[in-house]
Amino acid sequence: MESTPGLWSQSPFFCLKTELSPATLFHSASNYFGCFSGLAEDGLGGPAFAAYASKTGIKIAKAGEAMDAPMLDECWILVWFAGAKGWTNWDSPWAVFLQHKPQRMKLNEGGLQLEFLGAAGDIVLLPLYGYFKPPAEKGDFLVAHGLPGKKIKTWEWSEALPKGPLMRVRYWASALREFPVYCEDSFSVDRAHDSVTIRQAFRWRSIEDEWNTKHLKLAPLSPPLALATQDKSFPATVSKSVLDHDLFTPYGPYMGVEGADTYDVTLRVLRYVNETEFTDPPPTNAHPSVSAAIEKLRATSRATFGSPGRHEVDAEGGEKLDGATAGDQWYAKCLPYMDEPTRALALASLRKHFREEVLVTNRFGGREDPNASGRTRQRPEGSGADSQGDRAAAERSRTHLLESLWAYAHFSGDWDLIKERWPLVKEFFTPQAGARWVTFGNEAEAGLGEGASPCLAMARMAFKVGDMDSYNYACYRFAQELVHHQIRQTSVEYFRRHQPWHSMEAMEGEVYLTRASGDLGGWRIDGPNYPRETGERQFIDRWVGFNDPDVGRFYSEYLRTEVRTELDLWQRRRESPRRVQNAPMSAPSMVQLRSLLLNETPAELAATTTPDHLSDPPSRILARCLAVIRASHPKRYQRLIPEGPPSPFVAGGEREVPGPSRCLIPAVQFGSLGSQSESASNSWPQMTWPGWKTPIGSTWSFGRVTPARKGSPTKIETVPLNWNCEAASCSWR
Repeated sequence: MESTPGLWSQSPFFCLKTELSPATLFHSASNYFGCFSGLAEDGLGGPAFAAYASKTGIKIAKAGEAMDAPMLDECWILVWFAGAKGWTNWDSPWAVFLQHKPQRMKLNEGGLQLEFLGAAGDIVLLPLYGYFKPPAEKGDFLVAHGLPGKKIKTWEWSEALPKGPLMRVRYWASALREFPVYCEDSFSVDRAHDSVTIRQAFRWRSIEDEWNTKHLKLAPLSPPLALATQDKSFPATVSKSVLDHDLFTPYGPYMGVEGADTYDVTLRVLRYVNETEFTDPPPTNAHPSVSAAIEKLRATSRATFGSPGRHEVDAEGGEKLDGATAGDQWYAKCLPYMDEPTRALALASLRKHFREEVLVTNRFGGREDPNASGRTRQRPEGSGADSQGDRAAAERSRTHLLESLWAYAHFSGDWDLIKERWPLVKEFFTPQAGARWVTFGNEAEAGLGEGASPCLAMARMAFKVGDMDSYNYACYRFAQELVHHQIRQTSVEYFRRHQPWHSMEAMEGEVYLTRASGDLGGWRIDGPNYPRETGERQFIDRWVGFNDPDVGRFYSEYLRTEVRTELDLWQRRRESPRRVQNAPMSAPSMVQLRSLLLNETPAELAATTTPDHLSDPPSRILARCLAVIRASHPKRYQRLIPEGPPSPFVAGGEREVPGPSRCLIPAVQFGSLGSQSESASNSWPQMTWPGWKTPIGSTWSFGRVTPARKGSPTKIETVPLNWNCEAASCSWR
């Protein structure tokens, strides 16, 4: 923030929007501050009640009743909406934390209005229970759907504020005197212990108030990481004690370390990078399906590599490089099981293919990625990642290319190619471009095969060519992606217990976390029947591109029960169009998934194996054969990367993220945000929940925040302060 021009901080009115806190900070140099105003525009009533601490105890005021500002004895005012127009299904209490004592306070249909002797200063707004929606008096959504309720009854607070919410608002009064504005993210890789340590160091905007409220620093964990650490079997250790604040966000729980500026998280997951499976021959007494798989593999390989120096590209690859190279990894992985004459032909063909057709500059074109980042990345031409900027297609193509390059170099021994063309290979590694602090991983993809696997491949290639910075960085990204693998398999119940989600439709039956989106409402959750109406069901893409046995080892060691349940459901759901496919650009066959994820025996896999189809390309057949062969013997692992001392701590996530992620729970929206003109369309900021609609169909709003009784903004400017925080400032007339 020190390098950011400070003119925004001299503005008469600004707000700090950050992913590091469930709250939003507003600063006003005027002597007026209004909030929760203008809700009638959206078909909603304003706050119905307010509570505050006076010198004689906690006072409760109904909208329209007098509030005794001189008696305000603590820095907070709590408002809620019980019984207000439009608030029929749930409530959302909000706390307003002040820096200066107001001269007058008023609550009515126009919202909460405060007047000060001087400048209002820093005022922080917090949804007291985060994104959780306490029930309205007419019924508890959770209890109605057979889930434990939270016992938060805001319609009873008008008589007396219970101890629970009172203690909560007082806690956050202290915690938000230190408002987090920046997380310096760094990491170190320890090969001796196969671990990555991520260090999070925070900076704060300190708020001294006229009540001398005690300051409490609260260093937050990224919610997905917090969610993963709730499972004690997950191999993660936090260096300091972490508290769960029972505050729900769309990304996971808000948890943090009290009284600290920094903490370390150590993820002991690098054995999946530094080791890989031996390709042992099957035992002589193996199940009959194994010998059949060996024969099928060899026959298919002979037909594919029928003449020296060439082989047929997969039909679904065609002229598109991504489709072709996605299949190439299976040719490389099958090399140890081919007969000697075929292996020689295959090696010559693959060498020519990768050197003359794959890693050549005329097959790639530079594109700005991500948009507006100023960075140019190489994308395969004709991959579907064309000038229209299909970033998801580009990511998939680069994922498959990295996996195939590693498989080719490892099984063929042609590491000279990777070393010679390493600058080009490095251009394909881009997963961090879509990862933010709030998502703790790649937010772009729904497929479980497109997060950890390219990081693993990149790390191994980088170490082999001696690029230690790229090796360490890929290991860091790999560890983050395994956090996503963990929670996408185990944590949907956390979100089910905090319903209603983005609508009053119950999240029932089979549902999955698919992908997380910064600034767009958190995790995408869907399943075969939820939600009832949707443009697409992303859960069917969960296993797209999943081909890696070493990532599968993580599932087998930590998530076997959960993934078995899921695969059994998928196998019974025979109408799934992806049930038996093994197309390089789609999901693997069920026999491959059960082999990679569960290490089922050949006899068990035989009950799953599906017949070959005339349209199957060779790579699809080979993948199914390998799934059976690898299941025929106990697993042994070879060390690819030797032990070594810990690396120095270096910059992590923010080295790639192009701009700030602006919210954790509420989104702050200005009219004509970013406009430099004096336009009548400019309007004061409003707090919104993008996932919800009001009774009249507009985005759910908690009203506008205003530094003046009259007038409108004449100029709105936004300034990115760092990768976590953005300032929006304005003047008015």
